[in-house]
This record gives sequence, structure tokens and C-alpha cells, in this order.
Amino acid sequence: MIIENKVHWALDKNLCALLIHDMQTHYLTALPSTLRSAVIAHTRTVAHACMEREIPIFASQVPLSQQSRERGLMLDMWGKGPASGDQTLHPDLGLDTDVIRPLTKRSYSAFYGNDLEVMLRRLGRDSLLIVGVYTSIGCQCSAMDAFMRDIRPFVIADATADFNLSDHQAGLAHMSRLCARVIDNDMVCESLNTFP
Repeated sequence: MIIENKVHWALDKNLCALLIHDMQTHYLTALPSTLRSAVIAHTRTVAHACMEREIPIFASQVPLSQQSRERGLMLDMWGKGPASGDQTLHPDLGLDTDVIRPLTKRSYSAFYGNDLEVMLRRLGRDSLLIVGVYTSIGCQCSAMDAFMRDIRPFVIADATADFNLSDHQAGLAHMSRLCARVIDNDMVCESLNTFP
């Protein structure tokens, strides 16, 4: 699939942060094993590149709900959400959790119900790399929310995944037209090496 980006923002390692979106066991188990392995591997690559360059890393996590009403309308659409033990980052990511800032969210967007925007502003970051699941749902909503806050979203196509290829491609196409620049792992590494 060829993505035609409407914008061609430059990616500056000194101005960006990484969002690892919902890479929890609960959400990843819904993917076929080969796709799950691929998105985990690509996410790990991007995360390590960011860690090496001291780029802030946030990981959105849907918390364990003590009561059904805590889920709101998400209960109607998706059920109870993560169970005990499934709400943390997938262990196969193999990331040093000491350098990752956990971000509690209770709906699709990683900006919902927390101070992600405030933290990005305080860190002097006006761009957000987005990896994770699901491309056409939470990743897309987070990209749109970033855009509406004048934070440039960069969605990494091969480090995001969806229930199926058509949803993934539709999400990428939608974001590239409306709110984000869609790139891949190689482009990220090349861009991050461009700036001193």
C-alpha cells in the first residue's frame, strides 16, 4: 500500500516523544500470532532507538476496572477490558520500564483523562511518534487528538497493527489525509540520526 501524505513534517529527535499505544497482553492477543510478533518487534526497535537518544517514552495503559460502570460505553463495545495481569506492557517487548512513563487512559485516545498534553509541553515536545494497536481505533484517535492540540503526529505504519489488513490500511490512509504523517521504522531511524 502506498501512502500519500498530505504533510511532510521533519522529525526532530529533540522535539519528539514516543507513544506506545495499548501494547498490553489483553489487546495483542486479539491479533494473529505472526502479526502480533511483527508489531512487537517493530515497536521494540523504535522504543530502543528512542531510549538511545533519550527521547521521552509514554505507554498508554487501560487499567483494570474494579466495577463494570468504570468502563462506561467501552463496556458496551468491548466488554470488561484487561483482566488482572493483562493490563501491563506485553513482556515480549522487553523494555526497561524504568524509562517508560505509564499513562492511564479510559477511552480510545491516549489523551483522554490524563495530562499527556501537559507533560509534552513541559518537556518541550511538539511531535509524537505513535506505535501500537489498534491502527484505526486508538492510534487514529490519539493522532487526531494530538493534531487538534498542535502536536505533530507521526504514525509508524509497520509498528502499528489492527484486527485485519483492511482496517490497518484504512486507518493509515485516513490519518495521512487528515492529521498525521505516516512513516515506517526505517524512516524513523534515518530521521533520528539526522539531528545532532
